[in-house]
Amino acid sequence: MRRRLLVAAIVVLSCTSAFALPTSLKKGLKLGTGCVGPVSTLSPKLTLCAIAGPKARIWCPNGDIFDLDEEKSPVPLVRSLCNLTQVP
Repeated sequence: MRRRLLVAAIVVLSCTSAFALPTSLKKGLKLGTGCVGPVSTLSPKLTLCAIAGPKARIWCPNGDIFDLDEEKSPVPLVRSLCNLTQVP
């Protein structure tokens, strides 16, 4: 019983927002601003590019712009940040 409670507590505490993907929300940057590589179109109006350092910048269709601390991000993660549903 005690072991189960300990495992449950560890799972709950490890799922806090502190363990989420580090991102920062930007506003008002034009498409391609700060890119050090080509701009990739992942879907209509959803673009991604590498910026200085091992980082990436995402432009969402709703106008949100995110900077990620990873240069290469999986498409499902990018779609999730932009609140887009997965298309089969």
